[in-house]
Amino acid sequence: MNKTCIISLLPAICLCASCQTNWQNLKAYTQKGSLRADSGLVGKGHKEINAFMNVLGWNYTEHPNISANDHPDGRHCEVVFDKELGQYVFRFTLHANGEHLDGDRGKRDDRQRNEMKSQTSGQWLHLNGNIGETQVLRWKFKLPKHFCPSTKFCHIHQLKAQEGNNGAPLITISTRCERNGNNRRIQVIHTGDTRQSSKGVIIDNLPLGDFEDQWIEVTTQMLYRHDGTFRIEMRRIRDNKILVDKSFEHIDLWRTGATNIRNKFGLYRSYGRKMADKNDRPDNGIKDETIDLADLRVYEKE
Repeated sequence: MNKTCIISLLPAICLCASCQTNWQNLKAYTQKGSLRADSGLVGKGHKEINAFMNVLGWNYTEHPNISANDHPDGRHCEVVFDKELGQYVFRFTLHANGEHLDGDRGKRDDRQRNEMKSQTSGQWLHLNGNIGETQVLRWKFKLPKHFCPSTKFCHIHQLKAQEGNNGAPLITISTRCERNGNNRRIQVIHTGDTRQSSKGVIIDNLPLGDFEDQWIEVTTQMLYRHDGTFRIEMRRIRDNKILVDKSFEHIDLWRTGATNIRNKFGLYRSYGRKMADKNDRPDNGIKDETIDLADLRVYEKE
């Protein structure tokens, strides 16, 4: 363990052993926002869910219902009661079957998307990462049994730059498998401001079977700057088992020209290839899938 601390004119994260042990002690942080599903949303559609999220600083505007060229009459987000947590949660669904193939905001090219994200209006920028800030995101997710990842990408969480160099996400939590369906796993991927500063897959081969049909609480800690730090813990709630706990120093967590870093949650996955026409369907094994999301919280240390 590194027994030194990163010292800078910008806010710093201490990486000494005692701080590492208690890194989730959030007394030094201010909670900037939270989101939990409400029973009043049961049976409601995407417009009501979006309105509910808007009040709390998130939005739901990237999904197949928003375009007549996509799947406007499908149900892609609903609120359901979860017995294990004893509360209402959000359930996001993507369709990939013979009758319906969801797309990406009106396009059915090579990918499909169903995500919620933090807002970028001035009123809610405090939910996003800003240069020099130390931020903690904490949230819960559950994937169903026999979840089938895409052979290319299937993100369930992204940290995405706004403005400037905002192409690939800075950080993704992704599921992946081989073409034959084997080695179903979870990865964490980093893409820096340049090819040289990108670390690529920084966590790999977390067996998807350890996550399936289980509530997982994720805590990530980011120091947003080019010489930043990143730490992630994923804890299985049923037995309190830590499935991963890793930290990374000197990691590029900013983008040239960016104004802030937005957090995104849901399902965003590849078909594996381009679709030839409206009747074409993926042949990489993907099928109708869901992800349940609960208890999103944002903390910051200025």
